[in-house]
Amino acid sequence: MGSLAGKSPANTYKSLLKVADETNGVSGTLSTVEDGEGTSSSLSVSQGQIMIYPNSDTIRTLRVRNASGTDLLVVDTSNSLVKVGTSQVSATTQLLTFNAYRIVPASAGTHYLVGLPTGEYVSHNVEIQIGTGTDPDTSKDAGSSTQYFTNFIFPVPYNITIDACKALISSHQDTDITVNTHLMSYDMVADGTTNDGNLSNGTVLADGQATAVDRNVIKTTDLTVQSSSVTSGKIIACCVENETNTDDITIQVQVKYHIA
Repeated sequence: MGSLAGKSPANTYKSLLKVADETNGVSGTLSTVEDGEGTSSSLSVSQGQIMIYPNSDTIRTLRVRNASGTDLLVVDTSNSLVKVGTSQVSATTQLLTFNAYRIVPASAGTHYLVGLPTGEYVSHNVEIQIGTGTDPDTSKDAGSSTQYFTNFIFPVPYNITIDACKALISSHQDTDITVNTHLMSYDMVADGTTNDGNLSNGTVLADGQATAVDRNVIKTTDLTVQSSSVTSGKIIACCVENETNTDDITIQVQVKYHIA
């Protein structure tokens, strides 16, 4: 790093930093930090505040590194993210888990809802069907299963972004089966009527397929994210389908997301 010792200010003023308010200097009001010829930086200061306000957004508007040069904190103004730790995940990253023990399909090719953890042991989850198409149905009337349906849906409290989705799948028979997994979002009626709990406007958030599933293996499937943004007020549900036969399924699905 160079030194200003012995150099005239007339030759070095461009490398000097000052605040834009040349009358009051640093005061109670934010003032942009400029170089000696008035070029603005992304930094503003006052007696009680520091603000970083870039002229253009970048993925590394602010960085804090350790002594070895590894990023520990990064503010990404291009994508509106704050990333933390050596893994550089979003600071608002959360994990959502669905699981089910021994879903017993009534017929091959039927989608069933996968439950949320309840903290209690049950012999198996109650089977709730949600369609026989390529994807789960885009609407669902809970009907007489309303008392069970509550533990199968996750209400979204903030706008979120789905980052990844992973399924661990096994069966309880020796026959190899093909299993399809879908992560869905829906609108849910909640207006105080007898329709409360009914679902509509279903959207596939992520999907994936596991082949050669049987009781001797745990198949790991990284689902493909199809629609990452989910707005506040939606609900998220997970569905699984035994495409081959009616052998029962045990499944755990982990959803990585961050608050947008």
